This record gives sequence, C-alpha cells and structure tokens, in this order.
Amino acid sequence: MPRATLNIFISYGRADGRELALRLRDDLQRIGHNVWLDLDEIPGGADWSQRIEDAIEHCDVTLALMSRASFDSQWCRAEQLRALRKGKRVIPLRLQATAEIPLALEHLNYLDFSEAARYDAMLRDLLSDLSAGSAFAPQVDSAATSDSPFATRSGRDRSPGRTADEKRDAAAFRRVLHDLRTDPRLGARSWWPYFLFLYVDIHTLGGVLAADQMTARDQHGPTSGDRWAHFVRLHFRPRPPQRYHTEGFRPVDGAQPAQAESIPVCLLFDLEALLLNPEARISAGDPARTGKTARTAAFFKQLPFDQIYHDGWFSADERDEILAYRDAQVLLPDATGLEALQFIWLRSPAEYETLRELLPAELWQRWRDKVTARADHSVFYHHRIYVQQADLHAEHARLRFNQPQRDYDCGPFWLQARADLDDGSSLSWSHEDAQITDDLQLELPGNAQPYNLQVTLNGALAYAGRYENTWALR
Repeated sequence: MPRATLNIFISYGRADGRELALRLRDDLQRIGHNVWLDLDEIPGGADWSQRIEDAIEHCDVTLALMSRASFDSQWCRAEQLRALRKGKRVIPLRLQATAEIPLALEHLNYLDFSEAARYDAMLRDLLSDLSAGSAFAPQVDSAATSDSPFATRSGRDRSPGRTADEKRDAAAFRRVLHDLRTDPRLGARSWWPYFLFLYVDIHTLGGVLAADQMTARDQHGPTSGDRWAHFVRLHFRPRPPQRYHTEGFRPVDGAQPAQAESIPVCLLFDLEALLLNPEARISAGDPARTGKTARTAAFFKQLPFDQIYHDGWFSADERDEILAYRDAQVLLPDATGLEALQFIWLRSPAEYETLRELLPAELWQRWRDKVTARADHSVFYHHRIYVQQADLHAEHARLRFNQPQRDYDCGPFWLQARADLDDGSSLSWSHEDAQITDDLQLELPGNAQPYNLQVTLNGALAYAGRYENTWALR
C-alpha cells in the first residue's frame, strides 16, 4: 500500500455537495483510504444520528465540505463540532467561492475546490495534507474490521495508478517509499520518509510565503556559476551535516559562517509529491561533490538509506562516508511551489512568536495552521544560544535562553533590547559584553499599557513579540 490507510469521514450538504462528495469518495478509496458518507452506508432502520456519531468516533480525518447548503445545515455544523470536540483532524474544503465559513472552522486553512477545472491539482494537495498528518501516527495496519463503519463493502480496484504530472515510474517510487515507511529499523525516525527538509532564515521566509514558491535564489542567494546553485535543494533527513555550522548565534569574537542563520526555519514538504515531479532529480550526497544526479526509481531504490537516515554514533573510519550520505538530496530546477508544504517548523515558542510578529497579518492568517514549534521531534541542532521562551508582563519581560553545549558559546554577545510602548515612548537596553548563562529580565514601567519588544544579538534579530493588556481589553 503506497500510503498509510486513513479512515475519512466526509461531511457535506446534500443540496450542493453530493457530486463532489461522491467524486472524493471514489478517488480516496482508489488511493487506498476508507471513506464514509451518509449516502448509502446506513442500512434501513438504523439510528441515523448514532451511525454518524460512530463514523466520526472511528475516523482519523473529517473532510468538511463548505458550501451554501452545509453552512445552513444544522447537521453539518453538528458533525464539524463533534469532530473538533473529539480531537479529530478536520480539513475544510471550500466548494463555492461565495460560501460562508462556519465560525468553528474559521481558524483552519481550507483547500479551494470551487473551480472544477482545478480538481486534480486540489486533490493532489489534499493527498499531500493527508500523508503529512499520517506521518506522525503509529505505523500500523489500519485496515477496517468488518464491524467498523469504514468496512469496505465492495471489491473495487484500489491501486494508486499514476497522474499525468508524475514520473513514468511513479509506481516503482511508491513501492520503495512503502518499504522505507514500514522499515522497523527506523524506530522513532519512522516519520522521516514522509518528508523532504529545507531550511531558510526567518527573514527569507516572509518573501517565500508571499510569493507562494521557493526559489534557488531564496535558498542560495544570488546564483553563481555553480550549476547546482540554480536548483532548490531539499534533504531527505532533518539536520543535514552543514546545519551544524550554519545554525544559531555565535559570540562576537567567533568566526561566522557565510550562510549563518540566526533564526532558522525548517520547511517540511511532502516527499512523495516532490519526488514524483518529472523534473525532480536525486543525489546520493552533495551533488557538487558527487557530480551525479538521476531521476529514476532504479536510482532511488539503490540509495543507502541506512546511512542517509543514520542518526547515531559512528566510528572515525565511518565518519566521511556517513556524513556524505546524510547530504542526500532531491533537486528541483529554479523554483518549486508551496503546494506540498506541510509544516513550517520553528525551534522554540519564542521564535514562533517572532515569526508571527514579522509576517503581515494576512500572511500569518493564511499560513498559521502549518506553523509549529513542537519539541517532540528534533529537526534542529540545539547547541548554541537562542531565545527559548519569552514571558511578557506589564512590569517586566523575562527571556529564557537555550543554553549551549560549550561554555565558550555563552558569549560575549552584543545584546540590545527595545520596548516600544503604545503611548509613543520607548525603553532600550544594551550590553556590549554579555555572557548569557541565565535568564534575562528587563524591567518595564508597569503601567499596563501594550508594548512591542525586540531583542537582538550581535545586531541580528533574536526575538520579537508584543505584550497586550488582555484584562484591559475586556
């Protein structure tokens, strides 16, 4: 099976959502998922509401088809609310450009299925979102049992097939991916084969999100004569070797790498979607060193994933080989759209707040559901100073820093902070020789008015956030 099987509940308004609901059901079942509709699954005499409740209870994902009819339907609203209350993943699909969005779904990004001509492209986006969600679930056989509301009732062919915008050997790629994703040796890394990883600086990210694409220039700066600088290059694994040297703040007397990223952001893309792009090339390491890339499933199958995904101790004589393979990549010429983007990952809650302050409100609203600072999976090196937590109050602002592994990375830093109060006044702090070994507390007037706080290390942004007197706003 090319993808983890999901139980999917489709909530829709019968008056104007039936046609799309049926089409989605058939396509999702063809891919291999179990899909439930209140169309023909309920036997005569069964309690209608109880069967719907059972279906939502057993589903992994609820697709909420947002249309004029579903907005007016109390049943659709009840299904959406129950799915949210049960902690189910809800993906809204907008059927008409003029359809209102229910209040309960306002905070969620939706997929736009309002143009029939774009159905195939939007289905691909939906499949990408579904695979991302399943990457963090336990990898078990989730075939429905006979007494489940998702039990298969037909013998239809559920093979994945191939779409026109995929490589000719897409099926062979999927077989390799399936073997990777079910390899018990990966253990806690079992989610890695669902994604490609790309790192950018937080200041670059705003332009990428606004443009809806990642370009080679965004990643590498002005392109040079190096042919590989004209490709967007994504890694098969988090924390590729060069990240160790480019990530984080260094003391003022330390050497700064050319592409240092004070606040790095990791973009996680759907591996399958990008890998099957006909233009995608594969490298068994840094292509500037290997000098070789390929597009075929045969080449992909031969990659030494035991070394690419290696994440533990290695001996001195293994070092060069393992580090070289950890640099394995997928390359796309010039630019790639963000349709396959699954997560925008920050190192800490403080850097999450910083991104929220940097992005225009419209961009934040559009992308916020993909932004995370979760700490249960390691996608960064955490060996240098950065702001881990910021607690802003009327009387003071307290910053907690990630403490580096080595004492000499604690400083000295040129630390500056500035609080701009809503009454037009401001406060500033500066320390040209700061050793950061503990929390930093900045004293404020305590008059309970809102303020914006910005902190820099060596002139580079380390934190930006805003304090709001929420009690006064009530």
